[in-house]
Amino acid sequence: MLRFMHGRRAVAIVVAGAALTAGCSGKSKTVAPQSSGSPLAIGSEATSSATVSGAFGSTPTIKLIASKPPKITEVSVLSRGTGAPLKLGDLAVVDDYGRTFRSSTAFQNTFTTAVPPDTLPIGSGLLELPGLDKALLGVPTGSRVLVVLPPDAGFGNVTTTLPTGVKKTDTAVLVFDVDASFASNAGPTGASVSSGGGALPTVSGALSAKPVLSIPKNAPPTALSSTTLVQGTGPTTVAGDELVVQYLGEIWATGKEFDSSWSRSSPAGFSVGVGDLIPAWDKALVGVKVGSRMLLVVPPADGYGSAGQSKAGISGTDTLVFVVDVLGAFKD
Repeated sequence: MLRFMHGRRAVAIVVAGAALTAGCSGKSKTVAPQSSGSPLAIGSEATSSATVSGAFGSTPTIKLIASKPPKITEVSVLSRGTGAPLKLGDLAVVDDYGRTFRSSTAFQNTFTTAVPPDTLPIGSGLLELPGLDKALLGVPTGSRVLVVLPPDAGFGNVTTTLPTGVKKTDTAVLVFDVDASFASNAGPTGASVSSGGGALPTVSGALSAKPVLSIPKNAPPTALSSTTLVQGTGPTTVAGDELVVQYLGEIWATGKEFDSSWSRSSPAGFSVGVGDLIPAWDKALVGVKVGSRMLLVVPPADGYGSAGQSKAGISGTDTLVFVVDVLGAFKD
């Protein structure tokens, strides 16, 4: 994942030490995405500071045609897909390639390296590269897009570690292939097989809205509990997949919500089974069918341990409850 793009990562999912967050066809000359940050130039490749060769799905070759980097963000649709246009709150699944205006060395490439695609929230306001926040708004799925970000819309805003060889003063030159998208109200697509209950929390509500958790008064289980509420029929997730999920997290003892993709009005993307997440997610979300809804009851040892997570209001003795919708799984 392009970790440096995200200004906030989800509180209770990412392991301690991470920053707090939260078919292509034809050529297109113009598109109407909008961007926050710097002013935005929108147009064809001919109006950009660079040109790109290579078909959708292949590693792009970028050639600079301007002698100096632009002072405003440039967005150029190189080929227009036939899928649904990206909307505010969507989560785009993208393959991406990045270099700087100063150097031809790639600092990011999901086309050839053994990593899954990235995920990019549209209009979330959470990206450390603010010029990307709405750069793909209105772009159809299946499109290839060139984005050129001057420092004030890009790396000049990064407060975490920059990619190797990149400076805050660099202009970013990025190519995105929009592989898929998920709407803000996307939910599980399988058959309902349980609502939990008994000694476990009960889950209710529409599948296209934030679930409602009812946590019982009894003591929580002392071991990690994973219950399938909706059985999906898609591919089975494996370690290393980039998962697209909706989720709700509450504290068993208080019923307090500490994190939720639904509350941010956008699904989230995470790499599972590689040590980036709390142990419960790495254990329970591998081997799940896409389209499923899962109920996880997480004791401290599989969550944040004795340290807890003070920023989320989680103590070292708190048991956590998650409802997780597995919407998609993407491989390298």
